[in-house]
Amino acid sequence: MSRDLRRQTLLEVAAGIVEREGWPALTMSALADQGGTSRQLVYQHFPSLEKLLADTSWHIFTDTMLGTQASIAAHPTSLAEAVTAAEAVTLDLPPGRGDALWQLIAGTASTTEELDQMRRGMREVITGIWMPLVRKELGLKEADAKAYAWMMVIAFWGMRQLVRDGDVTRARGVKLFGQMVERLGRP
Repeated sequence: MSRDLRRQTLLEVAAGIVEREGWPALTMSALADQGGTSRQLVYQHFPSLEKLLADTSWHIFTDTMLGTQASIAAHPTSLAEAVTAAEAVTLDLPPGRGDALWQLIAGTASTTEELDQMRRGMREVITGIWMPLVRKELGLKEADAKAYAWMMVIAFWGMRQLVRDGDVTRARGVKLFGQMVERLGRP
């Protein structure tokens, strides 16, 4: 197996650990055990736990980020339509992966400096993805559009939690969130 493929396989195993057991369960030993390899090999790919946490967080985040970018690109003139398309990207995640991503975004994944830096970096990426459309549609300055974009993302995750916990159906959550976004766009 090539080095890159081995690393990707280990990242997928690490993501699985986080999905099933949460961020605190991700250790070098756990990855070696569940990855069916030695700790020495794990350390060849991830020289520290902080590096493992950072790379796993980015691995979990990347597919959602790419799906969100595609949703916005498909609906470049309508915030409501882009949001509707992007919702499915995250709502279709396995519950454990969605929870892991939420914990990263909310800053509750861990108290490590590395994950805190990842959280801030993800926020910059997320707001950078949404800001141009939010700015254009709502007629805001860039800084305000970034703030609105982030608040909208956090509101989305609130809806996701309601759906996940069974407090509202997915269809109702999507409908209510869509109505909220449409109200934001009204003069």
